[in-house]
Amino acid sequence: MTFQQLAYFVTAAQYGSINQAAEHLYTHQSNISNAVRQLEEEFSIQIFDRTSKGVQLTKAGREFLTYAQDLVWRKENLEKLYQVRTKHQPQHFSVAAMRSFFAYAPVLEETDGSFWDTPMILRLQKCSRRDVIESVASGRADLGILFAMEDHTSRLMQMGRIKGLELACLGKSCLHAVMRADHPLIRSRDLSAISAYPYVIIENQEDYSRLYDEESGSISSLFAAAPSVIISTNDSMTCQSIVAHSDAFFISTTPWKHGPHYDFASIPLPGKENQLNFYSVLPAHAELSPLGQTYLKHLQRLMREL
Repeated sequence: MTFQQLAYFVTAAQYGSINQAAEHLYTHQSNISNAVRQLEEEFSIQIFDRTSKGVQLTKAGREFLTYAQDLVWRKENLEKLYQVRTKHQPQHFSVAAMRSFFAYAPVLEETDGSFWDTPMILRLQKCSRRDVIESVASGRADLGILFAMEDHTSRLMQMGRIKGLELACLGKSCLHAVMRADHPLIRSRDLSAISAYPYVIIENQEDYSRLYDEESGSISSLFAAAPSVIISTNDSMTCQSIVAHSDAFFISTTPWKHGPHYDFASIPLPGKENQLNFYSVLPAHAELSPLGQTYLKHLQRLMREL
């Protein structure tokens, strides 16, 4: 006995006709007849009396219909219940990025509102380079976003291959010094004196001689002389507040794109050693969900505008 056999029988009983049941179910008459015959053989009963006008339920058939109809209705109600739940079940999407801006900015790129029509749970994480790779490789993140200096590109690709990941280039940028818009250096555009101003470090795993969690050149290679004042913080809002109210500066991987939170401006650091490549990270041969594809599309557009 199958649910399809029961559904064919219940429909034939409702219409009192094999032909009409077949038309209603968009199937062949023989399929209905075979299903009824198989039920009769399995339960050793005669379900229908066949007449020239159609079919009529026997006494045994009427009793059998009561149970069959209940099973068919229960199955239909169960399917409807979970179809509704599935339709409204939130989609899960997780992003691990080396910089928080690249995690949340693509969400803010959505302008027509359709992005928010789908129930979802978004997890946007800022991680070190190693943690981005590990999160995607382990399945904790659906998409990774990372960057590397030009000299470290081959090493990064090798790390991805070892972990079974595919890295696709999103774009290029260079390091920028970010400071308040009326900073003396913004007016002069001369970075030769930048070491005289306080330098605020905002990367969690950065120490006094490195910009990021991988070796990417010391401060002395970025500036003519090491800054005389270095302030280290693991909170980006603290960093921004200091820079907004003083002559301090911090280093950003892109021009300043965070909107009107503060009146900031940025100056690109010259030199090939300050060039960066940005990558999306996915498991090899993985396919993003529709939500993930929309997110990635906005991310790619964001990168083109940098």
